[in-house]
Amino acid sequence: MFFDLHVDPRLVDAVIGLSVAYKAFDNLGGFRTLFGVQPDPRGAVLFFGLIHGFGLATKLQALDLKGEGLLANLVAFNVGVELGQFLALALILVAMTAWRRTRTFAPLAASANVLLMLAGFILCGQQLAAYAFGGPA
Repeated sequence: MFFDLHVDPRLVDAVIGLSVAYKAFDNLGGFRTLFGVQPDPRGAVLFFGLIHGFGLATKLQALDLKGEGLLANLVAFNVGVELGQFLALALILVAMTAWRRTRTFAPLAASANVLLMLAGFILCGQQLAAYAFGGPA
């Protein structure tokens, strides 16, 4: 936001789609199965976290916000997002822990990850097509 970096939001959204597909593939054990290696999740979290943040910045840049009070508002927004994510993840952790103990977990989790991977690739493809052919950002 503050460094006046501009990237087409469709390209950023395409990489966000790839991040969803990447994580679903990782959840399915795809890297270890196909390539015999397991990428360091910290690197992926850092890279994709920066891309997701950049995605938000491209959306905020499109709003043409005034500079006065912007930093304080962005900090407050990010604190709120982090607190919301912490609360949501805590609830999801409780639910997932209970679900993992059932017989339905493995097949449904695998199916959900396949669908997430498909959705990530679709988002990526839509955004790249919009970028290439001039569709909406």
